[in-house]
Amino acid sequence: MPQNSGEDKNRLEINRGAASVFFILATFFSAYVFINPAKSGLIGKVFFTIIFNIFGTASYILPLIFLQYFMINIKWSVKLNVKLTFVWSLICLISLSILFEAIKLTFKFTIYGGWIGHNLYPFFKEFFETWISLIILIIVFLFSVAKFLKIPIVLYFLRNMKKLVNKKQSQYEMQQEFIPKIHKLEHMNSNVTQKQENNIEHLVEQEKINSKIFSYKLPISDLLKPEFTSIFKVSKEELLRMASLLRSTLADFDINAEVRDIIPGPVVTRYDLVLAPGVRIQAVSSIADNISLTMRTASIRIVPIPEKSAVGIEVPNSLSVVVGLKEILESNAFKNSKSLLTLALGKTTDGTGYVTDLISMPHLLIAGSTGSGKSVGIHTIILSILYKARPDEVKFMLIDPKHVEMSVYKDIPHIYNPCSLASDANIITDPREAAVALKKLVNVMDTRYLKFAKKMVRNIEDYNKKVTNGEKEFYIVVIIDEFADLMLVVQKEIESSIQRLAQMARAVGIHLILATQRPSVNVITGIIKANFPAKISFQTSSKVDSRVILDLLGAECLMGKGDMLFMLPGESRPIRLQGAYVSPKEAERIVSFIKNQAFPKIYEPTMIEVMNKNDFNNVCEEKKMKDLIPALNLINERKRISQDLLKANFGSSARATNILSILETKGFIAKPRGTNRWCIDYKKIAEYLVDNMESKH
Repeated sequence: MPQNSGEDKNRLEINRGAASVFFILATFFSAYVFINPAKSGLIGKVFFTIIFNIFGTASYILPLIFLQYFMINIKWSVKLNVKLTFVWSLICLISLSILFEAIKLTFKFTIYGGWIGHNLYPFFKEFFETWISLIILIIVFLFSVAKFLKIPIVLYFLRNMKKLVNKKQSQYEMQQEFIPKIHKLEHMNSNVTQKQENNIEHLVEQEKINSKIFSYKLPISDLLKPEFTSIFKVSKEELLRMASLLRSTLADFDINAEVRDIIPGPVVTRYDLVLAPGVRIQAVSSIADNISLTMRTASIRIVPIPEKSAVGIEVPNSLSVVVGLKEILESNAFKNSKSLLTLALGKTTDGTGYVTDLISMPHLLIAGSTGSGKSVGIHTIILSILYKARPDEVKFMLIDPKHVEMSVYKDIPHIYNPCSLASDANIITDPREAAVALKKLVNVMDTRYLKFAKKMVRNIEDYNKKVTNGEKEFYIVVIIDEFADLMLVVQKEIESSIQRLAQMARAVGIHLILATQRPSVNVITGIIKANFPAKISFQTSSKVDSRVILDLLGAECLMGKGDMLFMLPGESRPIRLQGAYVSPKEAERIVSFIKNQAFPKIYEPTMIEVMNKNDFNNVCEEKKMKDLIPALNLINERKRISQDLLKANFGSSARATNILSILETKGFIAKPRGTNRWCIDYKKIAEYLVDNMESKH
């Protein structure tokens, strides 16, 4: 049975193939007869007379009927694609023959269309006139060639038209959906302004708009310039000569050492020395200026390398290389990083691109003197994140007291300000406004902790995995360009906010980056420094500043222009990097790329709950009271106060710091200028405890 079925199938396919040949011939014959009956011969004239007398003018559709039967039979026959290719080749040949005849008669060229062209061209000329016939024949010829060669010209055209139509339609639909939301926000914005005039403050409890419906493309690396120059290549002979000079210089001071390794980099070359037994590292450090003079450099840096049991001497190159950001962004380390807060900082001393993650730090302290590359480093950090994150995934709260450093980013949809709606968010330049915004950000942190507690998750990553897309929280990166200016104007207002955020904000996706050119103890206090384990130091003006920022010397020996020391959390010694350079024009191109996408600034939720300021303060006061009274009783009992004492009784350093801040704010304790000891107001403590006991009874 299967064999007979196969034979029947083959026989049927042969019959259909024969029928398709018959109908294509009938199509051609009938078309020719009706177009030019006078030249169709005796059989053609008889056929035309009979058919025309029977059907009249309607007989002109007979070729189309034959053509349809041809298509039906060829569709069901074997090797449809092969047969259609054959058909298109015939159409290509016939149309070209007719086209040549048309060109010959129109332009008097010496080309010949053959019998087919001579007999079929009059049909086209009679029905379409000369020039329209030429256009139709050219289109038919090109179309058949494309089909015969399987060139998807028509399909490509149709797809592009479809995409264009769909894009216009989707933009129109998004606008229709977006307009009511804009009106709603404008209405709510006017309400909030009116309520603020009546001394009413909103609580930052927010509702999300699912911005995933808006398309957004991350910036492309072509917006950045390629590497400015290749890494400066020093000849092997020159490196060996410098190593020999270094060894002889040490020998002049009775220090025996051998050069184990030479590592050339974009800015410095490191010579790893193995000291003779009994030679101290301090002996090499003490003659650093002599070595620098002999090597004809402004300064050198001496660093121990425990993994090699060696001492590294970093000598600046005679020609340095400007490290571009593009090469680092195109590296596998950056592309493979899944973190939205991936930072492409620069290159190591051996020329390797260095990429790190802000989430793991979780906060970053940056310092450096004027011209050391601090501002360019901040731009590199911002642009690195812009190359990784959508506007609904990461927000920047930018505080720029100098008004000029970060103004290029003012209109991007990533800008965030907890004191305003998204449409009004801008870069913060006023110190007092910055203090209010940081205080509000603490409220945002507390609100997020309550949300996470309801979902029973520990951090923002777990929360975003658990909730739906519309409810996901975004990361907030706070960047303060000149922290010293804020401390000078509003130290009291911002120090407690910075302290709370640095201690607790990591889990809810808030990360701080503080930058200053004056890393003194008055600016980078002990409490702030303790909560910023990750530090970047560019060139400092003194050894004191280097010790303040890094707790060790070395930053004063840097070369400037992006030369930095990066201290990772938990590491005992920093990594030397050459920071990536980004020009203002490159930053402007990236910002323009982002702004041209017209991504809406409805990234953040609207305020849906408003509460009286006194009620809000009462809630906060109630929370503080839980630890305040036990702390006052402890002071009365021990007759002293310190963070260690509070930590021992309340369980954590963060809690102890908060209690100290509350006690100082309420005037129970004070630290006079020039001293480091707390003065306790026992009388005020006693009165407060008595009043509190009476209110309870």
